[in-house]
Amino acid sequence: MIPSSSPPTALPSKQLLPIKISLSSRSRPGLMAANPSRSQYFTCSRLNATTFVVYENDKYEEHPFIYVKIYDDPRLVVISDTGCGGGDEDREHYHNLKKYIETCPAAANDGKPLNPIEARRTYFIICTHCHYDHILGLKHFQTASTSILASSFDRHFIEKNLPVHSLCEFLDVPTPEYTVSYWADDLDKLSFDGKPLHLQILHTPGHTPDELAWYDEQERHLYVGDSFYERVAKDNSYEQAIIFPKEGNWVHYMQSLEKLLRFVEEKNEEPGKATIRIGCGHITSSVDGVEILIIVQQLFQDIIAGKAPIVHLEEKRGEEYALWKADGEPRFSVAAPKRLALEATKA
Repeated sequence: MIPSSSPPTALPSKQLLPIKISLSSRSRPGLMAANPSRSQYFTCSRLNATTFVVYENDKYEEHPFIYVKIYDDPRLVVISDTGCGGGDEDREHYHNLKKYIETCPAAANDGKPLNPIEARRTYFIICTHCHYDHILGLKHFQTASTSILASSFDRHFIEKNLPVHSLCEFLDVPTPEYTVSYWADDLDKLSFDGKPLHLQILHTPGHTPDELAWYDEQERHLYVGDSFYERVAKDNSYEQAIIFPKEGNWVHYMQSLEKLLRFVEEKNEEPGKATIRIGCGHITSSVDGVEILIIVQQLFQDIIAGKAPIVHLEEKRGEEYALWKADGEPRFSVAAPKRLALEATKA
């Protein structure tokens, strides 16, 4: 149970600027088209030897990062989140993620689709959490052979009231119906058809109760979903705050950051191995793991201690939401119910 509390005076109350924050639109208005053209709705690049990152230029302006890892033995495609569901079928040739992966020639894959129909691999989908911009594409993968994994930390969050918890209800978007095949426990190591995938699940509640991270042992890459990401896209075309819904919990979040930092530091001590890189659900696909975790951890410690400036307040879902953003062009900004910081202060 999250305790209720009244606002203390520790949080700063500097002059508030007219900056819009929203759970359904994170981008700076006008910098990317809300209805992207056919040629740019999905794009992809190679992240490492076995993994691609697919970028969705979606109508909600969320711009989710979708990670696609290809296996030859077993013949499997692991997808980390499925994005916003694609474009309109009558307007977009590659109108959904599955069709894009199976039919679109990808320059990053030597001009071949990532999972061509003539040699199609089975799908294994990891849901880092159940927000709409990560699950709306699930509808295109609903076949008997597809496996869907989610965190077992709080099954109730997914199984009960998904329209609210996914935020679909607030966008007037149909909530996808899907069945989780595998409720992953913390530190579970994944296999398929009896063959190890060299992937490990970590429970990281905080952004949402069902938030998880997964680690690719072979590529030494850790994927953290929406736990954090940098503020500005590489091409400077849009920016996104690290957003928390009212179901977030910063006590759990700070514990998850510490857990991830310890995990990465331990992996980095392995002799003769590359240092761990981190990929996020937005903006950030490959960055030094220890560096970003230390910076994010310090940022939230400053916010909780009342040392970070609030530049905007607004009412949303019956709560006061704050935007924390330092002067100039900071690497990160945070948008969340003010209550989450207050609860963490008292923990």
